[in-house]
Amino acid sequence: MANKLSKALIKKFSISYSEAVRLGITDEDLKYIHETSADTFRVSVPNPYGKRKTKVEHDLLTAIHTKYDFVKGVQEEGRILEEKNKTLKETKGQITKYNTVHEGIEVYMKERQEDLERGFIQDGTYDQDVIDFERSKYLENSKIFDEIINNVDDERAQKFVNYLYDIKKKNGERLSENTLYKPFSFIHKIFNYFKDDLKIIDINPFDRVKNKPHAVAKDKDYFTEEEMHYIHDKVELENIRFRTLIILMLDSGVRREEALAIKFGDINKVRRTLTISRAFIKSRLDGREIVKPTKTKASEREIALTSHCLDLLEKYKQFKEACGFVVTDDDYVFTAWDSLDLIDPNRFSLEFRKFLKRININKLIPLKNLRTTNTTFFVAKGQNIKAIQKHEGHSSFDTTMTFYAQSNLSEERKLANVYEEEFYNKLGLSVAELYKIVSNRFNDDKKLISVLEKVCNEYIDSSNFDIQLERCQNYFKELFPIFEKILKIDSMLNDEEIDALFVGYTSLYLSIKIEPLPPTIKI
Repeated sequence: MANKLSKALIKKFSISYSEAVRLGITDEDLKYIHETSADTFRVSVPNPYGKRKTKVEHDLLTAIHTKYDFVKGVQEEGRILEEKNKTLKETKGQITKYNTVHEGIEVYMKERQEDLERGFIQDGTYDQDVIDFERSKYLENSKIFDEIINNVDDERAQKFVNYLYDIKKKNGERLSENTLYKPFSFIHKIFNYFKDDLKIIDINPFDRVKNKPHAVAKDKDYFTEEEMHYIHDKVELENIRFRTLIILMLDSGVRREEALAIKFGDINKVRRTLTISRAFIKSRLDGREIVKPTKTKASEREIALTSHCLDLLEKYKQFKEACGFVVTDDDYVFTAWDSLDLIDPNRFSLEFRKFLKRININKLIPLKNLRTTNTTFFVAKGQNIKAIQKHEGHSSFDTTMTFYAQSNLSEERKLANVYEEEFYNKLGLSVAELYKIVSNRFNDDKKLISVLEKVCNEYIDSSNFDIQLERCQNYFKELFPIFEKILKIDSMLNDEEIDALFVGYTSLYLSIKIEPLPPTIKI
């Protein structure tokens, strides 16, 4: 049975049954191998952690050899995992409340490493734990690691928090709330581990301290709509790889690590969409370059792309092919110039800083904040918040609402403008409506009479309506010289076009005070 080759299975491959028999291929050989296209074979073998070892080969026999190499490796990983689980269980059982905090953390870190290998946590989460444990000078200087776990009571926990608040920088300023939060969050998490996992303490003393440090969400810097237009114009003069990346991030709001992990097979030309399913990062711990799953489950998504972005991606692929590369669906998009290999993600961030300097944008906004710019743009345009949440891959609605609260200053100005137009220019009209009075397009007779009475400072009836309207129109033309220019093309415009013409004129309009005219002398 081990050497059996079924005709039903071989039909899934382009090789003939007789040729497969001649080569000695069996059903077992083909297990975990899928032919995705002509001469392209995807090997995908599950490992003990629920992940898969995956590789694409361009020859079936090579794919079979790769598969067996993977199987052998997976079996060894399974053996190692079993030994680690046994060792970890024994080690956890040896920790008591009379061990030091440091000894307890070492057990915690071993378990975190196991969680990382199983895929339960991501590399960035594990790296942060290691950095907090091994490199945090605030934790080390506090001597909390040297304490016996049982001796860390409410008083000692409060002493630790007070110590954090008492730290001062060289300029005499205290540490920011976010800086304080990192060491507090780590030690709080460790004591939860002692309580909930090791069950060696009943209460986490850091739950009951006063003035717990909290993470404070900060508004992220972003580019204004005007700056977005400027970047779109200037990036057209840049190299094809950089131009494609910037347009993709600016148009779609994908994270930097998501953009750099995109493969050509993720682009659906028929649906005009892009599937986000992985991320490419550089470890903060040891500099390793890692392709990993997306940040959260919500980050796995299919998003619509602009036509311009799709065209750029296709041109970039054609550029690679013109350079002599055989580009397949399994190849990454943003790779080195001389290969199809991924490169240091920070290189693109450096290119972006140089680009901003070159085009005279002095804002120190990082490449990753093109995502913030995209989100803020849609929020400011009043788009559906739930749609934005799905588009950006926010796992929490609150995250999207943070951008709603931030939106941009123009939203705040709109509120002030509405109030000012209503109460301080005494007319309650937009500048476009003032123009329509001048050009005899204003259709609300009741409101028009009210405006004339305010401006002309007298009661309006049929006997003086025409005179006062002309007087008011001439006054508005004096206040707003642009009206005379637009009147020359007035017959070519409809009301919607006139409204659009004056959208950017509001700030100037508010700076012009409309004072009542002196009443006409009556004889």
